[in-house]
Amino acid sequence: MSSSITVKLDDSNYLVWSFQINLLLDSHGILGFVDGSRQCPPRFLDEANIEGVETDAYQVWKMHDRALMQLLIATLSSTAISCVLGSTTSHAMWTNLKERFSTVTKTTIFQMKTELQNIQKGSDSVSVYLQRIKEARDHLAAAGVRFDDDDIIILALKG
Repeated sequence: MSSSITVKLDDSNYLVWSFQINLLLDSHGILGFVDGSRQCPPRFLDEANIEGVETDAYQVWKMHDRALMQLLIATLSSTAISCVLGSTTSHAMWTNLKERFSTVTKTTIFQMKTELQNIQKGSDSVSVYLQRIKEARDHLAAAGVRFDDDDIIILALKG
């Protein structure tokens, strides 16, 4: 499955990586492991913990989670791998990666807004020009900044 991810996560491509990995995990029904919605079952039976024998459900969950951790690692750059060292679950890895790579400062948001407003068509084709606008808008959306469609149309016509 890791061959479906065309980029390795680094400091510059969290949005693209996140989109690809979310789509991949959701399409295989395993997104719940990383987003925390598929909780780990109890490790031991409450009633009779016979010599620390783990439940079957826990063993299966752990096996799937470890495989998912390997998949995630296969999609990371060496810098990103260093951020998840010591993680014990795929959810912990996911949270560490999100906290490290998706943070955007106010200065960065201001720079992205300025870049969006300064995009010019120049000698580019219309499709390339509109793709550049879309990418800038997507990066801002990932940072929590929303634009009305009317505002984007005005920017596109202005450029």
